[in-house]
Amino acid sequence: MKKFYCFMLAVCAVSALHAQVRFGVKGGLNIANEKISLNYMGTKLSKSGDAIPSFHIGGVVEVPISKHFSFRPELLLSGKGSDLDAMMSGSSTTSKAKVRPYYLELPLNVVYRHQFPSHLTFFGGVGPSLAYGIFGKAKASGQSEDVFGDQGYKRFDFGLNILAGIELRSGLTLGVNVTPGLANISSTTQVDPGIRDIKFTNFTFGVSVGYMFSR
Repeated sequence: MKKFYCFMLAVCAVSALHAQVRFGVKGGLNIANEKISLNYMGTKLSKSGDAIPSFHIGGVVEVPISKHFSFRPELLLSGKGSDLDAMMSGSSTTSKAKVRPYYLELPLNVVYRHQFPSHLTFFGGVGPSLAYGIFGKAKASGQSEDVFGDQGYKRFDFGLNILAGIELRSGLTLGVNVTPGLANISSTTQVDPGIRDIKFTNFTFGVSVGYMFSR
């Protein structure tokens, strides 16, 4: 009888947790950029490209951990990249390279939530963000190449995701996030004897609108 009682309590606990799990959707604007750093003749140099607009869209899951904290993974199609100064082989002139990679991104956020008497809820959190490049192009001087092709970007990216926003009583959400990349996405480490330790990292600022469905 005691075992049966414990089993029923466990079933009730799992059922209650499942009832509180929420699902949602979100989408919005990305302001993306890339930072390039390298070692030139023993001197460390770094430069950012020109920021570009892109987008993100996908789904959200919210799993309660306690009264105020929850685990909030997201699965997004997210556009990144930048406009970079590029020099064509055999030429001394530069042009703009339009780099447009798209990733399947998985931010794994731990979120704090606080509901005000007006039923307006504030949320803010942080967590790692994993990404895998699925397609994209790099265009310069009329030429176009696969951004994840040979001598292009590595497909795997890793960064830190910081987010904040509000949720209305209706389930509508408005949020912002910042995702600085931590992984080197460049597959090239040296282009000539004087240039080495080449590192490319992504940076994304996002503004989103979403909707969380009722429990």
